[in-house]
Amino acid sequence: MPDQVRYGLLLRASLEVLDERGGVVPKKELLARVEQRVVPNSVERVKQSNGAEAWVTAIGYHTGNAATVGWLVKGPEGWQLTSTGRTALQRFQGGEALLAESSRQYREVFRRRKAARAKLSALTSVITDLLEGLPPGSWTSYDDVALVVEAEPSEIADLLADQAFTNSYRVLKPDGTVPEAEFQHANYRGTDLRQRLTNEGVEFDELAHADQDQRITGEALRARLAEVAEEPARTRRAWLVRGSNVRGIDLVPTWLAEGWCSLEASKLTPVDPAADAAELRKLVDTAYDHKDYSSRERLLREVDAFLRRMRVDDIVLTVRQGSVYIGLVTGEPEWVESEGDRSNLRRAVRWLRPDQPLDLVELPPPLPALTGSQDDVIDLTEALDAVERLVAERAAEQSAPPVEPELAFPTVTAELAGDLLIDLDWLTNLVELLWDRRQVILYGPPGTGKTYLAQKLAQHLTEDRAIELVQFHPSYTYEDFFEGYRPKVGTDSRMEFDLVPGPFRRLADTARDRRSTPHILIIDEINRGNLAKIFGELYFLLEYRDQAITLQYRAKEFWLPHNVFVIGTMNTADRSIALVDAAMRRRFAFEEMHPRRAPVAGLLRRWLARRDGITTDAAELLDELNTRIEDPEYAIGPSYLMKEHIYLRPQGLDRVWRTDLLPLLTEHHYGEAVDIEDRYGLTALRTALGTTPATVAP
Repeated sequence: MPDQVRYGLLLRASLEVLDERGGVVPKKELLARVEQRVVPNSVERVKQSNGAEAWVTAIGYHTGNAATVGWLVKGPEGWQLTSTGRTALQRFQGGEALLAESSRQYREVFRRRKAARAKLSALTSVITDLLEGLPPGSWTSYDDVALVVEAEPSEIADLLADQAFTNSYRVLKPDGTVPEAEFQHANYRGTDLRQRLTNEGVEFDELAHADQDQRITGEALRARLAEVAEEPARTRRAWLVRGSNVRGIDLVPTWLAEGWCSLEASKLTPVDPAADAAELRKLVDTAYDHKDYSSRERLLREVDAFLRRMRVDDIVLTVRQGSVYIGLVTGEPEWVESEGDRSNLRRAVRWLRPDQPLDLVELPPPLPALTGSQDDVIDLTEALDAVERLVAERAAEQSAPPVEPELAFPTVTAELAGDLLIDLDWLTNLVELLWDRRQVILYGPPGTGKTYLAQKLAQHLTEDRAIELVQFHPSYTYEDFFEGYRPKVGTDSRMEFDLVPGPFRRLADTARDRRSTPHILIIDEINRGNLAKIFGELYFLLEYRDQAITLQYRAKEFWLPHNVFVIGTMNTADRSIALVDAAMRRRFAFEEMHPRRAPVAGLLRRWLARRDGITTDAAELLDELNTRIEDPEYAIGPSYLMKEHIYLRPQGLDRVWRTDLLPLLTEHHYGEAVDIEDRYGLTALRTALGTTPATVAP
């Protein structure tokens, strides 16, 4: 039988991995484990139009169906199996049986939700008003909402699971328990709704039932609806509008520069914002009859929100490469003929401080959960208080002159060059190279002062707290360097795992909050680690600072701030230099430090000349030694001899020569018939130079 995509086997393997791992499993980790368990065949390896291989697309599709029926939860941090999914896994043996049951349940859920939408479409505005009137610290039930709109409680449950309504997480089952995953809208799955309600003031008993005294009954809802009908004022709304990938084009920079936001609406003819819901549905169904039902429903929600529900003075957010931009709607909807038909429906927006966007990962709750939906227009009104605080902060910043200085390195001074005994022009060029390239590697033989120079230079260029130093070695990993899961003992003495940031992640996060301050990471012995393993996807960010990527352990975008600089040191005598691949060489600028060339040449002589009572004989001996070392990569640097105690003790120079330098050269000539003492020993060198041992300085 020819190869084919094994949908059932892939679904079962995915659920088994979630079951075995327990808790939330990052999507990347799940896919890696499934790939090990079910080795993809030739058909499953074929890449799809979305760029993913067929087996990955199959997992995404069928686990999506399984999530719809409540077998698992897909959240921004990863996926998690539910108790319902665990039961299905145990009950339906084999992949095909499990897939058949998942498909059957999905068709049933789809049928119910479609029927609920059809029956209640004319009442969505009423339901919206009902739910928006639910204050924090209260809850209602499916039965109560159904009583007001004269529907079945099951129909309300299906509608709220299918469509995004503000405050729908405050609608519980009649006994006060939180609905199962299949009855939660995608905006809320993966979050602890009971904890969220508790934080708002809802009290739960030991059996997880909400306090019935805090319940808003059907009669109270009906009375509140009557009050709303008499209120002339309309509540301000908040929206997220996506535009960073409209058929492959990022429109957000244009939005920010020209002051608007848009929907594609490429197939729609201009329609009056006063059109009712039924008329708008007919237009969308006609224009997009080539799309499936669920796609048309999503388009209808987005156009309805942008055209009819969004108003002047509403707040609009958009996201681009991990950055969040905030603005105020200032115009009514207008239809235009746009380039490529990518932005035919527009609204004017006054963007607030577009030059200083917010960080997506630092949005206050509940915004992170609400922005998880992939719809192009998302109602954020239930987080209106948080959004309005952000607007107030943005407006205050816009009205006040900027106080933060621009990012810059301090001038390299003659005093610094003098302290380091290095030529000022060379040092200035090194700093300019670091500024231009952001990543520099100092390379050369041992003892040339690479790490010392990196530390002293970093201390001159920025604050001590903005400097991190790490040393690579063969067992160093991505998890050590950037972030990884680390065990800890939980409150119940059970072992748990926390996602712990490493030094590079900590430095980048701090730099993002202090953009005018250079933050410098020093990587000592950079070539001794497995660079591809340690840097992982961060390779990309070293070259493209203005773009974002999804991280290995987080389903969130991450970008590397422009005020992060990296100084690496590399020992060329270490054979692991071969591990530095072309990708790494392209991302770093390389500056050599060699005993025979500036700035290292003559360094020991300059250092000795500053010390009273000490001759420069040691510098002559070091120069003679290096002339006898044929391979320049194994030359000896001066820092071995730049220690005061060597010249203050009898036989100090002889001791460091015997215990530090000769062992290095012995290792270099391992397996060769070379008399190390005769070739490199102090006696041989002094004889060649015609010198005698120096006396101890008084």
